[in-house]
Amino acid sequence: MNSIIFKTRKFLRNRLLDILSINTVPKKGVHILNGHFLSLNPNANPEIFQHLLEGLQKKGVEFINFEDAANLIVNKNIPRNKCLVAFTWDDGFEECFTKIKPVLDSWDLKAAFFINPNFIDGDLEYRKHFKKNIVLTDKNPMTWEMIKTLANQGHVIGAHTLDHLSLDSENTNFLRKQIEGSKFRIEEQLGAEVKHFAFPFGQLKYISAIGVDIACKTFPFVYSQDNYRHYFSFDGRVINRRHFECDWPLNHVIYFLKSKSF
Repeated sequence: MNSIIFKTRKFLRNRLLDILSINTVPKKGVHILNGHFLSLNPNANPEIFQHLLEGLQKKGVEFINFEDAANLIVNKNIPRNKCLVAFTWDDGFEECFTKIKPVLDSWDLKAAFFINPNFIDGDLEYRKHFKKNIVLTDKNPMTWEMIKTLANQGHVIGAHTLDHLSLDSENTNFLRKQIEGSKFRIEEQLGAEVKHFAFPFGQLKYISAIGVDIACKTFPFVYSQDNYRHYFSFDGRVINRRHFECDWPLNHVIYFLKSKSF
C-alpha cells in the first residue's frame, strides 16, 4: 500500500476513534488483547506500555494471566462483575523479550507469545524477505534462549505456523506442514507440549475450513484476531482475540473492550 495512503487512513482512523471512544468504559467479561511489538518506533520506551496498563487499571480493568483467561473462556465461566484482560503477542519479535517482558514482570503478569520457528532459524536472506514481505516491519526475532526463558518463567509459547503464511488453502500437505510442523519444532526446542496456536493475519478469511480442522486436531486451543464481539468463531472451535498495540491511546484500547457474547 502507498505510504501516503496508509498514513492518511491511519490518521482518519485515529480521529474517528478519538470521537467514538469519548466516555467509553471497559465492559465486563474476559478480553484477550493481542499485539505484535512495543511500537513501530524503534526508539519507543517501555514506559508507554506501563502507562497504558496504569490507565486501564484506573478505569477498572483487572489483569489476569493468559492461561487463566483462556480457561475461563473455554469453560464459559465469565464473570459478570469484572473486566478481565490478558495479553498475547504474535510473530516473536525480539522487543517482546527486551521491552515488553520487563513491564509484564513488574505487574507479575504471564502472557502468551506466538512464534514462527523459521523466522528464528532462518538465514539473513530468509529474515530479510520475512520482514519486508510478510510482517512488514524491520524487527528481529527473539532467540531460542529468550523463548526458553519466557517458557521457564511461566509465559506461554504458542505456535504461529512455520513461515507466517495464510492458511486459506485446501492443500492438506501445506497446511499440515505449517501447523503441525510449527508445533513439532517448538516442542523440540522447549522439551514441552505446545497447546496453543494462533493462525497468521488473524482475520477469519485467512484460514480454510480444512485449516481449522487440522489446527483444532493438533492443538487444544486455537485463536483468531477477529470477531472480537464474540468469544468464539467456527462453531466454538476458535477463540477470538482483539488487536491492540502497546502504544495505542488509552481511550482507543478501552473502546474495544466491548460486551462479548457466545
